[in-house]
Amino acid sequence: MRNLLPILLAAICALLNPSCEHRPLSDPNNAHYIRIYLDEQIKNVTCDFYDPALEHPEYTRPKVMRVAVFDPATDKLVAERFLQNQGSDERGHYFDGYIGIPAGEYNLITYSFGSAVTMVRNEDSFYQMEAYTNPISDHYLQYIPSSRNDIDQSNILNAPEHLFHSVEQPILIDDSPELDTLLTAEGDYFTAHSMVKSYYLQVKVQGFEWIRTAVSMLGGMAESSLLHGHDKIESANPAQVFFAMKYANKERTRDNSTSATLYATFNTFGKLPDVPSIYTLNLEFVRSDGTSQVEQIDITPMFDTPMVRDNRWIIIDREIVITPPEGGASGGMSPGVESWENVEGGIQI
Repeated sequence: MRNLLPILLAAICALLNPSCEHRPLSDPNNAHYIRIYLDEQIKNVTCDFYDPALEHPEYTRPKVMRVAVFDPATDKLVAERFLQNQGSDERGHYFDGYIGIPAGEYNLITYSFGSAVTMVRNEDSFYQMEAYTNPISDHYLQYIPSSRNDIDQSNILNAPEHLFHSVEQPILIDDSPELDTLLTAEGDYFTAHSMVKSYYLQVKVQGFEWIRTAVSMLGGMAESSLLHGHDKIESANPAQVFFAMKYANKERTRDNSTSATLYATFNTFGKLPDVPSIYTLNLEFVRSDGTSQVEQIDITPMFDTPMVRDNRWIIIDREIVITPPEGGASGGMSPGVESWENVEGGIQI
């Protein structure tokens, strides 16, 4: 009974406390509320389409946000929290929760966690934390023409998924007994933006009836990106981003051939400055021997044009003429890397 008396007295004092403020089950002096809004206005994905009539790329909202807090003097991880609670208001969709951090000055990063394609390494370092993707699987290498010695198959990477992140450097936390809210230097909640850029690319072809699949690679792209600042891309090893093409506006021409527009929205960490961007289009014919036609176009100058710089629309002003395979073929567009779907819509030229 003597051991129970202190516990009973503590419980009575708690009930008599007039404060009705709820705190997380951590040290109340170190508990802080945090809210992170998602900026989901992503060019060529959720808005600003080149042609709204075409099939849009898929977008999946993240399910978890990680909050990581670092000591700026040592770059040591001080605290972290994985936020799963979500909500929406007139401002947009957000994640929120509580994190325990002692008073002091820190660097803070928040980012969407759990992508199977865009991964994060060095996650316990504010300055070295980096988003990256792996090389494409061996299955897709069969669509890369082995006869082209200028294509480095070792550095053909998966296009990244959108990774939302925000950075606050530094963030000051006062020593206060009251539950407070972490805010930016402007006194606002945090907003996470995607560090991945989406580009729309379009090219016209004549002789569409001979093609079974069309896959593309674009060189001169960043292979990764640091999280502690926007556009801090790593340029040590330029990468080629791999993506499949769709088609629209198939029609017969005067010589009874078929013309069509091939298009795609592809993702990248960014265009590397002073590195050529060669667009490689591999058109595989409808033949059992898998013969193909490879076209390569240097589109480096296009990245300095207003259309690409402001809208991220790459419209290749050239029609590729398909040379029919020897002996002919039949069957048209059959499934390959990606099942072809007939998308009918207007193409702006």
